[in-house]
Amino acid sequence: MRSCFAKLGIVASCLMSFPLISQADVTLDLGFASEYVRSGIKQSNAKPVLQMGGLYSSQIGLYGGFWMSGIERGSPDSTRFELDGFAGLYIPLASFLAVDLGYTRATFLGNADTQGQAYGEGFFNLLLNDETTLGYRLADDYLGSGEALQTLELAHTINSDDFGFEFSARQFRYLHTTETVNWGSENRGDYFSFRAGVARSYNEHNLSLALEKTNLSSQFDASTQIVFTYARSFGF
Repeated sequence: MRSCFAKLGIVASCLMSFPLISQADVTLDLGFASEYVRSGIKQSNAKPVLQMGGLYSSQIGLYGGFWMSGIERGSPDSTRFELDGFAGLYIPLASFLAVDLGYTRATFLGNADTQGQAYGEGFFNLLLNDETTLGYRLADDYLGSGEALQTLELAHTINSDDFGFEFSARQFRYLHTTETVNWGSENRGDYFSFRAGVARSYNEHNLSLALEKTNLSSQFDASTQIVFTYARSFGF
């Protein structure tokens, strides 16, 4: 049922739909979102954007893929697209426990300043019953800031027939803050992002509706928002 279209903790939530498949599998999702929200912060200026993603997974737990979204932050920012590539390994440890670890490379398409925001991020997720995720991510030189950002995640999914429900909370923290690298002041290095969503699938058609909220100050475009997505899945 679950589409890997939405970028929710990169890959762990997608893998929950096939903990250990019996053969290699390739999926491609094409669709749109009413707003691109990245780590709780708006990225498309309240405008809908096209999005797409692809995932390859093997019977031994290796997987890789890409994810892409339009971006419209407004003048003078020239960023137009985000393109992420990822690879990882899903390792079942017991009937109720699995580990998911890997690496993501985020790139941004626009002018030279935009391209300088590219960064890499390693991730480690502990999966309980393929429903609950305890995750850790570390990005060196986050968005070209010169500083490292760590992310702690707690997420839970509930699948019921054709419906899926997701609840998550994440803390984003700079390991070191400066006058120019912070979340509102030099003394503020972290913020929290919360998400609650529901997804519905009709054969190859996947729809989702989610509520997003952060505790960032008003200077960030991260107020409470509702995001709708649609994706058409293709299997190969």
